Amino acid sequence: MSEFWKDMDEQLAHTPLGEQVQRNALYSEPEWECYEVHYSSLANYRLFGWLSIPKGRGPFAGIVVMPDYDSAVTLTLNTWLHLRAETVILQASHRGQRGSDTGFEAHYPGLLTEGLERPETYVMRGIYADALRAVDFLVARPEVAGRPIAVTGRYLGRGLGGSLALVAAAFRPRVTAVAADTPMMLGATAIPLVRTYPLEEFNDYLRAYPERRDDVMTILAPYDLLTVARTVTQPVLLNLGLRDRGQCPPPLGEELARRLRDVDLRVYPDGGGDGGGREHEVEKERFFRRYLGLSKGGSSG
Repeated sequence: MSEFWKDMDEQLAHTPLGEQVQRNALYSEPEWECYEVHYSSLANYRLFGWLSIPKGRGPFAGIVVMPDYDSAVTLTLNTWLHLRAETVILQASHRGQRGSDTGFEAHYPGLLTEGLERPETYVMRGIYADALRAVDFLVARPEVAGRPIAVTGRYLGRGLGGSLALVAAAFRPRVTAVAADTPMMLGATAIPLVRTYPLEEFNDYLRAYPERRDDVMTILAPYDLLTVARTVTQPVLLNLGLRDRGQCPPPLGEELARRLRDVDLRVYPDGGGDGGGREHEVEKERFFRRYLGLSKGGSSG
């Protein structure tokens, strides 16, 4: 673990979770209970999330759905209906998103360069810490109690969730498996190769501040997935779209796959930034069932 991540981890270790959990009767169903949760991350920043817990006798396996490059985390109860009745699912948010915006409101575009002047003020430092904290929250739940945990992103997002999932696996050994949907290649490697948003935000920034290029590359270095990938030991389901030009273009995604120790790479010829879209969601549920030790029940898509 590099000094960057070690320092972040030590700060998180000294930050109480401060969990608050409140049942949401409107979104609860006969098969599960739904809760609104709050907990603390780096610098005691308060985060919001949606938690669903199956009815019945646990403990249960768990899944953390990482937040994406979006203004809000939408409760997607129609996703993985069978899994939601069998696993504890946390849909996490990151600082600046709705519900986690006390003191800071994220802007899109612009999030990727917020506070880029210095390593300690760069917003992604807090956002990546928030991803680690989401795993910490789920691990601490008695309903999970030692059962396997998977992490993933959202297939209709901009790839940030996939990146956060890989980083969470790299630095949280309690994670059993990772489904990384077209992860955003945040880091110095991608900047010269990508010319569409959201990663184009970096090129906009460098056009405005060309004298800061070396500093920007240094600040971004710890987040480079091609470096982090070597630390991920868990099985990874990685999906790419051949038409993706904006978040994980095939050349970068294929290099990422080569650096992962245990990867099942799925490439979809007609896919863009969504990878395989709903088609891939079926494969993802099968992947979860295998590594979370669940029955082979029907896929919900």
